[in-house]
Amino acid sequence: MTTIAQIHPTLRYDSVARSLHWLIAILVVSAFALGLLVDMFPSSWEDGVVNAHKLIGVSILFLALIRLFWRVGHAPPPAEPTTAFLERASSLSHLALYGLLIAVPLIGLAFAAWRGQGIDFWIFSIANVMAENKVLARQIGGIHEIAAYILIGLAVLHAAAALWHHFVRKDAVLMRMLAPK
Repeated sequence: MTTIAQIHPTLRYDSVARSLHWLIAILVVSAFALGLLVDMFPSSWEDGVVNAHKLIGVSILFLALIRLFWRVGHAPPPAEPTTAFLERASSLSHLALYGLLIAVPLIGLAFAAWRGQGIDFWIFSIANVMAENKVLARQIGGIHEIAAYILIGLAVLHAAAALWHHFVRKDAVLMRMLAPK
């Protein structure tokens, strides 16, 4: 089967979209790892690790919003020919990923606020503006954790789908998000 990339090898996402995609992917994995492993660090590091987790989350939120605004003005390359089911699954999974890339950091910021925590950006800090509420913080923290697991699960499925396209379907879906050779 001849693929679109073989006919038109330049049909890829632009460099800004590709860079944002991979940077967000690295940050999501980093934030997830820090969230999982925070208790494995020495207790004297906890504040720094938690703050790094929050900074990465804010970065994910900011970059995801930039990516969404970028996409509005920069259409993706034409899709590979596929079935209606796969096209719909792709659309829904991308919508869910974008939604979670925004929701998980916002829920995390709410969790931090209700825990009475601010964020230290090293050159300036944002103090917490809310009264601490441990009961509400615990509930929001649970929602944040569940949403983070759903996000990482969708990201793994997203990566698996890209590899399936590349190795099984042998189409150019994965190549569209990689830099040209």
